[in-house]
Amino acid sequence: PTLTLRACLYCLVWCLAAALSGCGGGASSSTSGTTSAPGGAGYPVSAASLRDPNVVPIAVESGPGNNVNIPYVSVTGDGVQARHQHLQNQDHILLDTGSTGLRIFGSLLSAAPALALPAQQVGSSSTITECAQFLNAVAWGPVKLADVRMGGKVAASVPVQLLQADFPLALSKSSLCGSAPVMAQPDSIGANGVLGVSLFANDRQRYFDCTNPDGNCQATVAPHLQVQNPVGLFASDNNGVLVQLPALGSSGASTASGYLVFGVDTQANNRLGQAQVVPVNPINGFFTTTVKGLSLNRSFIDSGSNGLFFNDPDASLTTRCNTAAFGFYCPPAAQSFSASILLSNSSAVVNFSIANADSLFQTGNYAFNNLGGTFDSASFDWGLPFFFGRSVYTVIEGHSVGTLGGPFTLYESRKVKAG
Repeated sequence: PTLTLRACLYCLVWCLAAALSGCGGGASSSTSGTTSAPGGAGYPVSAASLRDPNVVPIAVESGPGNNVNIPYVSVTGDGVQARHQHLQNQDHILLDTGSTGLRIFGSLLSAAPALALPAQQVGSSSTITECAQFLNAVAWGPVKLADVRMGGKVAASVPVQLLQADFPLALSKSSLCGSAPVMAQPDSIGANGVLGVSLFANDRQRYFDCTNPDGNCQATVAPHLQVQNPVGLFASDNNGVLVQLPALGSSGASTASGYLVFGVDTQANNRLGQAQVVPVNPINGFFTTTVKGLSLNRSFIDSGSNGLFFNDPDASLTTRCNTAAFGFYCPPAAQSFSASILLSNSSAVVNFSIANADSLFQTGNYAFNNLGGTFDSASFDWGLPFFFGRSVYTVIEGHSVGTLGGPFTLYESRKVKAG
């Protein structure tokens, strides 16, 4: 087992992930969305189709780092200065509703130096570097411009980050970003990059413009020049996203296939139906979850988290795991819970289950709806298990659905059952 990184809303914190090396399994579904592997969960019933221009497939499967509950999509980037030329398609990009912006490992682009992405220009400088802070690590690297293509959608001249631990070589990263390790290679985060499609338009992180390692070189970068949520820059279907994944049984599935639909209530394939509206703090995206009588006001919904992370108040889940990474729950038998999410004028009950992480990992599967672990006492992280069997929407700040202005999130209160 290993630890892996994930980004949550704007605090960017550390998440636990389980590596399944030596545990068997590993069958995968195609990220082109044609079929699922034996033992995999196929596409959910949906109005969406992979033929729709505002839809791309999601695959929960083994990838870099061999981790569980990682939803992957594919992204194509075009150099803004050479739009007739295409960079290779980047697959196994982590779909993260809890962070903002596209980040790709620079090492994956080094095979095509002639197609190098142009640098982001801020004032007279084209040497802008970003430090995106995680709890125990940082995303460090230059800001570039790319035309981001997903399905039939294009966002032009999007500021994106190349993850490069050694950029620039002469600069002491630790003097600016702290001593935390850097996201250096795909297996360190279990993905070839991160596609952040959160509630916010830009990532609000720290930017630098350094010509020497000793200077005080933190840069002021206007919001529209920071790393951007590419969905908000589409010409249409740009107010948010809909994520749909299939329902799973209690032992999970080898793989799971789903839909990332661009736009919320803009097309026949992304209508709201009976979705519940969850208002969020417009600064940090948090809302309140109540579980076992405790009110957790730093809660969030995050596809980039591979479990349901919360602090069990009566310690019913604290049996120590034998093989799973520290911090996962391993109760002797699966435990059922009810929590409530605060809505505008009421609350909605969400039922969920937490199973033994050791037992889940021994199945060799990669998709689970009942994986959970510990977190801080004020937060509930509704990670990927929350998404299985229901539709989950995010609406970006500055955009709206009808008369409701973002940011806010929505989800179907009734969860579809497997089978």
